[in-house]
Amino acid sequence: MTTTYLSDQIITTYLAGTKYISEHTSNPGATGANEVTPGVDSAYARQAVNMAKTLDGNFYRARNSADVSFPAAGAGASYSVTHIAVWDAVTGGNCLAVAPVTGGAIPVVAGTINTFAANDIVVRGE
Repeated sequence: MTTTYLSDQIITTYLAGTKYISEHTSNPGATGANEVTPGVDSAYARQAVNMAKTLDGNFYRARNSADVSFPAAGAGASYSVTHIAVWDAVTGGNCLAVAPVTGGAIPVVAGTINTFAANDIVVRGE
């Protein structure tokens, strides 16, 4: 079992502070595969977010401290978002965590704006 100390170190070292959220059209696995690309949606880009460290019982978590909104999908866009991921860079970089979206796939067409409310993105330091 992870200790409170190690949990704190994981969150502080890798997940607290400015990170970047991506959207994915299927399970990204451990590498962040299947990210939406400008070829699928001309307006797509990872979105910056501050991940705040919080203590939840004996373990630390990183949570988005504000809403994360993606720009309105570009003309001709038509896809579904099934997962999100947390990255350490706006492009390239390292995929730090992945999760399925709550409630099933989110359909996206031209003009769709996806927003994840503050505290909806949670990464556990366990």
